[in-house]
Amino acid sequence: MSLVNNMIINRLIRKFLNVFGYEIVRLKSLNTGLSLGNWVNKLNISTIIDVGSNEGQFIQSINQLLPNKKIIAFEPIKSVYEALLKNTQGIDVTAYNCALSDAEGTSEINISKNSVSSSLLNMEDLHKSTYPQSAYITKETIQLKRLDDVVPLNDKTGNILLKIDVQGYENMVIAGGPNVIKAASIVIIEFSFQPLYEGQWLFHETYNYFTSNGYRFVGFADQVADPNIRVPLYGDAMFVKEQLLNKIYH
Repeated sequence: MSLVNNMIINRLIRKFLNVFGYEIVRLKSLNTGLSLGNWVNKLNISTIIDVGSNEGQFIQSINQLLPNKKIIAFEPIKSVYEALLKNTQGIDVTAYNCALSDAEGTSEINISKNSVSSSLLNMEDLHKSTYPQSAYITKETIQLKRLDDVVPLNDKTGNILLKIDVQGYENMVIAGGPNVIKAASIVIIEFSFQPLYEGQWLFHETYNYFTSNGYRFVGFADQVADPNIRVPLYGDAMFVKEQLLNKIYH
């Protein structure tokens, strides 16, 4: 079926549902991965680092686009970590049952009903009202480590694709991994336009950090709108090292 026909069918389905008061809303918690193009192959990635792996959705997706790469994964919640191991059998994954932060230690993580919204940070009221299904239901004590301590750089590391999706805690991961981040060819990082977690960076802060450290913003791998007012709310931004831009645009 052609792309045009698919678009027409999707438009008709949306209009039909609207007649009955329904709206199609894409929830990130249902995603199986990010929308990346074949241009990523041009970066000659050797190592993929997945910070905030959840149950391995991104790993399964990126392994199809970039097969047979060394993958390092981080997931702090024990039950989710076990699901990650199960879902990534047959893939070259080294998984760590910990969260990444600016210092080593322990902390309590807030566990959400849907697991993907679990965070070391408290939720803002906007998050609670927009996504009530993501409410916290319990806590779990987890280990904290620094990215630079767990992933030492060496000749075998090669070009790195770094994905960070840690529900508002991205700036703390960055604080504990300056060397790995500096070495990464591409960084895919979750962002918010409005605060969903207390103390999190917003998009402009993420943008300013990476563009002032030798990266170029090349677009969104994913973007989700507020289901009530349809304004863009959060998503995943892609940053590529400046010196590699010629590879992806030529």
